[in-house]
Amino acid sequence: METIDSTDYIMVGLELFNHCQYQEAITACRKGMLLEPSNKIAWLIIGDALYQLNQYQEAADAYDNALAYTPKNANVWVNIANSLRYLGQLDDALYACTRALSIDPTLSRAWISKGAILRDLNQYEGAIGCYDRALEIDNTIHGFKKPKLISSFHDRQILLTNL
Repeated sequence: METIDSTDYIMVGLELFNHCQYQEAITACRKGMLLEPSNKIAWLIIGDALYQLNQYQEAADAYDNALAYTPKNANVWVNIANSLRYLGQLDDALYACTRALSIDPTLSRAWISKGAILRDLNQYEGAIGCYDRALEIDNTIHGFKKPKLISSFHDRQILLTNL
């Protein structure tokens, strides 16, 4: 009989995550972490599953645990930023995005996240600059709504100048 190791549990967790069975994915990864507590992949899957379950603080905590083992992973910093943004912690989210971009300035999703945070902070020109940078890096980004942002920024500027 084969022994089940941490990788087996984590691979099951990934498969469950890919089938949108987020709670079950968390359970499988936690079982794997009983055997290998420092497994950064397990922490990432747990963070992603919690994020999908709208448990943003718990997701941010899981991503923080992943950073303990992979501190220069720009994607993890972006995941933290997105979680913090949904918690309304915009300054901390902006800091996390800045960290991600200091590690990898060509990570388009970091620029998109930074743009969204700046938009939430009503810093529209900065947001547009971030979106422009994301599109310079990858002009195939799907679901990107830059024209809507530009329109709302333009409308806001008109309203402000007519006060």
